[in-house]
Amino acid sequence: MPAGIGASGYLALTFETSPGTYLPPTTAGTVFIPILSESLVYTEDKYYSQAIRQQTIDNDAKNSYYHVEGNVTYEVDSKFEPYWLYISRMVPAKTGAGPFTYTFTPAATGSAPVAGDTVTGATNRRTASITVIRNGVGFGYAGCTVGNHAYTIEDGVLRHSMDIMGLSEQQPGGLGTPTWQTPVLFGADAHAVYVDTAGTSPAFATPSLTFNGFTLNINDNPAPQNRITNSRAAQYISYGFTDLTIDTELDFLSRTEYDNFKSVVKRSIKLESVPAQGTFAGATVDAFQAIVYNSVYDTYTVGLGSAPDLVMAGTTMRGLAIAGGNAYQIAVKSAATIT
Repeated sequence: MPAGIGASGYLALTFETSPGTYLPPTTAGTVFIPILSESLVYTEDKYYSQAIRQQTIDNDAKNSYYHVEGNVTYEVDSKFEPYWLYISRMVPAKTGAGPFTYTFTPAATGSAPVAGDTVTGATNRRTASITVIRNGVGFGYAGCTVGNHAYTIEDGVLRHSMDIMGLSEQQPGGLGTPTWQTPVLFGADAHAVYVDTAGTSPAFATPSLTFNGFTLNINDNPAPQNRITNSRAAQYISYGFTDLTIDTELDFLSRTEYDNFKSVVKRSIKLESVPAQGTFAGATVDAFQAIVYNSVYDTYTVGLGSAPDLVMAGTTMRGLAIAGGNAYQIAVKSAATIT
């Protein structure tokens, strides 16, 4: 086989009917998702024997426990975004008759779904089999869940970077036949960021004009859990404490936000991405919205750089729980039909 390049590969995602049981991309309902990069790998801590036998080198090696982990980054597309959120630590909801509005709020569960859990229906969390084709060779990863999300506006386009963990790896029985759809990306004219007082129903009346960059991080701190069984694969993926942050740079125009940082003033933040400068409420399809309902400045740094540099404030906002509501919500208006 000749050498290959990344452009010849592809990624397929298939919802599992039983968590951890691999399904190949020949399965009905598989979606082929355009990605920018992936780094999914088989990760194992091999055992090396250092028994004392008059030699200063390892004596033997044995397989040990393993799991799957890595990153997938893609340009957010409303047709595919709900699939990634269904395999996350979030509670899904679906409304509409098509196109649909998919809404995701935090779940407090301690793990991704396990064998025996209900993983069908529009209101249940899922796990996925992810298949990656590299130079014509298939790699199948079962029991996959997204444990860390990073939504970033880069070069004007909304991107989603995901840290993924899975239970096992195997060779697919079939590679499927990719079908590709016309992309619907969120470009520089699609985005608006709103800031309001913290609350469960912020007004978000007017977009802010001071944000230079935006990264929303939702890190559920996943970890593979191996147990003593006759399988070396991970038994499930656990979740830890959720770290919810927003990183950005702001035009420094007055002391107002600096004083808010010092006084621990609580704010809500909303990112909307809708083509043609529309609003999420007015869109019927192809719209993205992320809301953090309660946050404070964790860091706020402002200084003079070199002589020609703008005076900017580097900030990290930390999300908090809020009484009577959710810490965050992600919503997507999409033509995807998930049942």
